[in-house]
Amino acid sequence: MRAPSPRNSRFWPRFTRDERGASAIEFAIVAPLVFILILGTVEVALDMIVDASVQYAAQQASRAGLTTANPSSGTRSQEAANIVNNILGGWTKINGKVDIKTYAYSSYNDISAGNYQNTMGNFGDVVLYQITLTMPTFSGIPKLFGIETMTFQRNYLVQNEK
Repeated sequence: MRAPSPRNSRFWPRFTRDERGASAIEFAIVAPLVFILILGTVEVALDMIVDASVQYAAQQASRAGLTTANPSSGTRSQEAANIVNNILGGWTKINGKVDIKTYAYSSYNDISAGNYQNTMGNFGDVVLYQITLTMPTFSGIPKLFGIETMTFQRNYLVQNEK
């Protein structure tokens, strides 16, 4: 028996009507795109959770420094660092790095002038809390676009109690 060939006039009509394996081919074409979309959605959701955690850590750290009263254990900056590390500690276990900076200004006018001290401030001082979390991506999707690490940063500005 002869194998069907493109020159055989009976081959093409039969070949074009044959739908066996069409769904496997469609799956092979669409599946990578669907998996990338699913992983991308999970990546964005996890990034939003991390971002909310950094926001919460900045709020809680600023509340600890707001009162200008030293806590029973350590200083206000140590207390703020402990709060931030407790909230973001889970993210540091997957190679995340937390950076906490505080800038104290004597008034709101000094913020634009850049006159600050690297302290938690005194009574009535305006303090800027800058919390930064740098960590690797969860999935490989951002790496497809050249993004190796994700950086989440929050600045929180409060005035210490007088």
